[in-house]
Amino acid sequence: MDERNKQIAYRVMSVMYLLTILAMQGIVIYRQFALRQDLHDFEDLAVLMTINSLFLVSALLYFGAVTVRKLSIPRILLIYIVFIILGGAFVYIKYSLMQSPGLSVNQMVEKMMIIATITGLILGFWILLSFLGKRRLEKEIE
Repeated sequence: MDERNKQIAYRVMSVMYLLTILAMQGIVIYRQFALRQDLHDFEDLAVLMTINSLFLVSALLYFGAVTVRKLSIPRILLIYIVFIILGGAFVYIKYSLMQSPGLSVNQMVEKMMIIATITGLILGFWILLSFLGKRRLEKEIE
């Protein structure tokens, strides 16, 4: 295969991989909300999808497929806040609107602390991988 054929094959594989992750997400949401299954019924699929997504983003950052041009503190904080808001909204919808009884204020605060901690760890890991990937690319160029 020449370089052009490899690029086409890589692009097709990337699209199929993304479609697989999106399909798994759709299945999890369908089973959770439409079929009202317990988490134990599809926990293995949810864990596989989560780990797979985290590894995908990590690899894209490290190998330079997704370039982070300039990481500034305000941008990082904005991304962090958006992820926390999205996580909090999902938790609120899941536990307060889709199930009864809903969460108490203390339970919601506990869930938000978990979301903030996990989001911070993941974002920090991705920033580190982006930095290491950028250094790796700079060394290859030299």
